[in-house]
Amino acid sequence: MNNRQNVLIFDTMYPYTSLLIQKGQTMKEKFQMCKTYLPVVLATIGFVNGCKIIFGELGKPNGMEAKYSLFLLTISLVAIYLIPLLVLTYSLAKRYNISKQVIGLSWLLGLTSSISFSELGHTAIGYFLLEIVKASNDFLNDWGAAISGPLAEEIGKGLTVLLVLLICRKMTLKNALVSGVIVGLGFQIMEDITFVFRDMFMNKLDGFETILERVGQAGWAHWVFTLLFAIGLVALLTKNTGMSKAQGVFWIGASFGIHFLFNSPFNTGIFQTVFPILSISLGLLAYRTVEKLSE
Repeated sequence: MNNRQNVLIFDTMYPYTSLLIQKGQTMKEKFQMCKTYLPVVLATIGFVNGCKIIFGELGKPNGMEAKYSLFLLTISLVAIYLIPLLVLTYSLAKRYNISKQVIGLSWLLGLTSSISFSELGHTAIGYFLLEIVKASNDFLNDWGAAISGPLAEEIGKGLTVLLVLLICRKMTLKNALVSGVIVGLGFQIMEDITFVFRDMFMNKLDGFETILERVGQAGWAHWVFTLLFAIGLVALLTKNTGMSKAQGVFWIGASFGIHFLFNSPFNTGIFQTVFPILSISLGLLAYRTVEKLSE
């Protein structure tokens, strides 16, 4: 083959090669755009839908508008656990130098998006159990909450933390721990408010028994579950955290497991003391693990 033929082949192939390179660059740019904007879009959808769920429910007093003042007084008791946990949260944030952006967005999405994503999960799991598995009423009464609660709520809250960290570009264990505590606490607050509202406006109860029971459980519930899931998720999705993938799986499994135990028929008798101790112990162990890795 002579030089002229080589030139002709090159001239013929060059436009196609150039086009492939341009397409490759375009695909890369599109991927980067998706990576940048998809978390924002999902967070916005979660926020809007979460607000719709919350205000849609709280705006239906069922003809008992006069009870709103009593309702507000009742839910104010969340301050019993909220104040000490706020002190803990902001102490951790200061210790780890967590940005205000992470803290603010964690609160915003924890109070809204986590509810939205969890609600979607509950709907999907409910459909699976009722329509596909066709579980009996006895099974659902005994184990429905133990199955649906951990799966729907931990994944929903975990997705919320992930969106916060992606938007703020802070995919670290320290940020995951603090964001996990805040998102879990936000979810706890909204769940408590919803439970009290349903008792007062739908079941026609006074709501005090419900809020006292919820306050008594809040010290070792969602904020612990979510921080466990969050650090496990970051360990699985990122490199060079100092935490192995196996440890990441362990923490996610611990989040599911302890939530399952609280919602299961096992949570009775002496186990009502054992499970809270186990939950707090796991939370402290997770904290110490992150502390050691940062030293």
